[in-house]
Amino acid sequence: MKVTTLVFSIAAILAISETQAANYCDPSLCSRGVSHIACNGLTTLGSTCGAGSFEVGMDNSYQQLIVDLHNKLRSKVAMGQQSNGASQRFKQAARMATLQWDPELAYIAATNARRCVYGHDRCRNTATMKYAGQNIAIKSYYGMKFSNEQLLTEFINSWFSEYEVTTPQQIASYPASYRGPAIGHFTQIVSDRTSRIGCAMVSYKRGSFINKLFVCNYGLTNIVNQPVYVAGNVCSGCRSGCNAKYPGLCNTAEIVRNNP
Repeated sequence: MKVTTLVFSIAAILAISETQAANYCDPSLCSRGVSHIACNGLTTLGSTCGAGSFEVGMDNSYQQLIVDLHNKLRSKVAMGQQSNGASQRFKQAARMATLQWDPELAYIAATNARRCVYGHDRCRNTATMKYAGQNIAIKSYYGMKFSNEQLLTEFINSWFSEYEVTTPQQIASYPASYRGPAIGHFTQIVSDRTSRIGCAMVSYKRGSFINKLFVCNYGLTNIVNQPVYVAGNVCSGCRSGCNAKYPGLCNTAEIVRNNP
């Protein structure tokens, strides 16, 4: 156990060093005229956070909770075991990747969360993930207590709950223009070409209320007019075989480019 912990710690330090060395002000990372959230981004909590604010360290247990819950939900959909609120069953996925934690995406997510302002940023791409996606959530409460584990689980399940209003047709082709109930958090979770995730969470006060702001970045965002995932017999497109723990997903050795 000590050896494993030491190896993880060294790997984490190396990953953090690499993200800090990245040039997020490189204009090629974002659309023309758009600034990257990590270009001269916050490395500590911003002045708008106020007294009593703090960043929740995404230790190994939180990372595992986030990744595990995402993959359980992805696997359920990929195996054709999920129906929407109209009892329409989603088709099986031929090649849905297993999500794995990405320190760089987590680092960039933190630069958003440290603003203590609920809102999507306009660009969070990396050199290898040119179309990174994002889900955000916030909970404001007063006179109550919640563990971080409870909040993380609630946030992710809340995103996933959009399956109720999502249709199989929208999974087959993500809509270019859509004015209905929100579906994008759910579709982000079950995007088959997304194999990386990194998240951050901060706590701050507004008056008597405690706010917990949660930001997750993904290797690939929702791409309009493209399938959220390609339908087919479960794992039939996985070159590395199925994941033993999440049988609807490809093995972690599957090479996924996180590109449209």
